[in-house]
Amino acid sequence: MKKKLFKTIVTVLSLTLLLTGCGTSTKTEQDESTSKNLNETNETTSKDSHKAYEGSDLNVLLKTGYETEAINQFAGDFENETGIKLNVEVYDEPTLRNKFILDCNSKLGNYDIVATQFWYIPEYNQTDWLEALDGYIANKPDKDWNNIPYVSDSVLGMFKNSEGKLYSLPVSSTAGVLIYRKDLFDKHNIPEPKTTADVLKAAKILKEKEPDVYPFVGRGDSTSGSFGTSAGWAWAYGARVMDEEGKVTVNTPEMKAAMTDFVELMGQYAPADAAAMGWDTMSEMYRQGKAAMNFEMSGFVSAYSNKEVSSVAGSIDCSVIKGPSGNAAQWMYGEGLGISSFSKNKDSAWLFLQWRNSLGIAEKEVSNDIRFDIPDTRIYETETYKEKTKDIGFFTKKLPEIMDSIDAKYWPATPKFDKVAEAFQQKISLAIAGEITVDEALAQAQTAVEAVFK
Repeated sequence: MKKKLFKTIVTVLSLTLLLTGCGTSTKTEQDESTSKNLNETNETTSKDSHKAYEGSDLNVLLKTGYETEAINQFAGDFENETGIKLNVEVYDEPTLRNKFILDCNSKLGNYDIVATQFWYIPEYNQTDWLEALDGYIANKPDKDWNNIPYVSDSVLGMFKNSEGKLYSLPVSSTAGVLIYRKDLFDKHNIPEPKTTADVLKAAKILKEKEPDVYPFVGRGDSTSGSFGTSAGWAWAYGARVMDEEGKVTVNTPEMKAAMTDFVELMGQYAPADAAAMGWDTMSEMYRQGKAAMNFEMSGFVSAYSNKEVSSVAGSIDCSVIKGPSGNAAQWMYGEGLGISSFSKNKDSAWLFLQWRNSLGIAEKEVSNDIRFDIPDTRIYETETYKEKTKDIGFFTKKLPEIMDSIDAKYWPATPKFDKVAEAFQQKISLAIAGEITVDEALAQAQTAVEAVFK
């Protein structure tokens, strides 16, 4: 940000000197005239660019969730500023996806803007359903609303293809963290866990010292919704389900080491029904104070810190943990907004994307308690953010580190990711339940994932 400000100052000074050399008025008069003209030009350019599509419409297809709440609350601001009418439709994820696919297959372009989960980017790239945004970023950045320079490369990477082209502007993002009961760790002099080995060591101590609290809890059911936990934990060991060339790499020594530790945590230190546990039952158990550690998405920290719904608010902390490979354990999720390739209003859609992700809207979201996990790093330095998040300062001060830990390489970049995730997770869940061994689970998962591509 300082570098950008410095360049702006240099540019203004250069223009001032150039104009001074061309005139006959005094330096003071010329400086005042230049400053006035520059200010008027900047204000006019900004105002004109925002009104460039006045009288037009944009059709926006969104998913239910807090990411959409800001648009619900502040859409009128955009319409007043631009003169563009927003037609917003909000659906659950499956319905949204079906509507977008139907529109793309028909090539009608009924929707200009669509909410995109990062795991659909490979499919949408393969089918050319989303417009690449790199040209807009280079040639049409809005000086008031563009936030791209302030979003980390790791977050942007979730929405890029293998060639590095960006297909969606990140609206929300999460990373993997270990959430732990700091009160219990302090009570038993257990240091902050920073590695997967630390987690296992702490689990053993807590099982002995706190018999009424489960040492660990996490997602373990057989659905693709729990794949992020298993696969994200595995990346800390250098293991992944598929490599960058699309080869299935489940049954490897690294994956065996990772799943041996994870199955031990879930089988010996979590509730007896861990193999059937999804995010909802897991989070309820943690909020009730029945578990000491939870490996999850970073977004759950805010929920666990809410005194209205959580009995452990004020008693927790979180940590990015690494494994034997030096990689951070992952629980990556990202949602963005993309422009349909079939839209007839791509320029005005680009203007909307920038407005949605602008710092001004981010501050309003924070002020209205909509959310605090915002990709634009400038938000952390605002007084609004500091005041609103003072009760979870332990978390917000770590957010830059947490966001920087995101590593999309571990995720299977395939349009068939949901089938891959389910094929893998079904076997891991059986191992957690004790019905098969880790070796058997990995051998069967290797075969099952390979079968997805036959």
